[in-house]
Amino acid sequence: MATSVQPKDKTVNVKGINLHYLDWGTEGKPKVLLLHGLRGHSHSWDDVSADLCQDYHVIALDQRGRGESDWAPGGDYSSESFVADLEGFCQAVGLDSFIMVGHSMGGRNSMAFAGKNASKIQKLVIIDIGPDLDPKGSGRITQEMIDVPEEFDTFEDVYAYQSKQNRFCSEPVLRRRLTYATKQLPNGKFGWRYDLEVREQRRNNTGSKQPDLWLNLPGIKCPVLIVRGSATDTLGLATAEKMVDVLPDGKLVHIDRAAHMVFEDNPEDFIRVLHDFLD
Repeated sequence: MATSVQPKDKTVNVKGINLHYLDWGTEGKPKVLLLHGLRGHSHSWDDVSADLCQDYHVIALDQRGRGESDWAPGGDYSSESFVADLEGFCQAVGLDSFIMVGHSMGGRNSMAFAGKNASKIQKLVIIDIGPDLDPKGSGRITQEMIDVPEEFDTFEDVYAYQSKQNRFCSEPVLRRRLTYATKQLPNGKFGWRYDLEVREQRRNNTGSKQPDLWLNLPGIKCPVLIVRGSATDTLGLATAEKMVDVLPDGKLVHIDRAAHMVFEDNPEDFIRVLHDFLD
C-alpha cells in the first residue's frame, strides 16, 4: 500500500556533474537505489518508491543527461561514464551496501556497475533488459527517437502523441511520466527534458560501444531477479533464460499486461513481485 510520503529533491556533484535524486527517506532501513531507462527519470519510479519507502530507504537517481541532472560534457554517455557516476554517487551519499534496481538502460548500467562493485550489492533487480538487445525492440526505440518531434504546441499534444505508443500504461501514470520528461520552452511550446544528444547518437549510431555484459554476470554473486514483461519486444526469452543460467543466483519472472515499461504498465503486479524478492 502506497503512502502519502513526498520525496526530498537533492543534488550531489560527482566529478563536475550535478546529479539530482529523490530521497524518499526512512533512514536506517535497507537502502534501495533505483535507476531509470533511456528516456526515463527519477519520477518514473514514484509508484514503486512510495510503496517501498515504508520498509526501505529509497533513492531514485536522475542519471546524466536526464531529469534534473546535468547533461554530459561532450555528449559522453558511455557505459564507463555511467558507472563512474554511480561509483561517485554511492560514495557521496553513503551507499556502501544496498539493493540496486535498474530498468532498461538503468539495468545495463546496473550490470556494468555490479561487475566492478559486486561486494556492494545485496540484491539486484534487472528489468526487461539483457546483455543482448532484441533487434525488434532496439529498432523500435530507435525509430521512435527518429520520429518524435522536438517540440509540441501543448502538453496535451505530447500526451496524445505518446499515448499511441503505450497500450498498457494508465493515463495518470503516463501523464506523470511526461510531466517530468518535458519542459516548457522559452517560445511557450513543450520540449524534451533529456539531452537531445542522446537522440542524435541513437539516430546516427554514433554512441559509445557497449561492453559485453555477459562477462560480468558470473561475478555477480548476490541474488538477482530478472523481470520480463510478457509483451516485451526488448528482452528476448532466450536471452533472459541464458542470464539465469549464467548468473550464480538468478531468477526470472514474467509480468502479465506489461511490455517494456514493466513497472509503469502493471505497477501492482510489479510491486508484488518486487516485495516477494526483497522481503
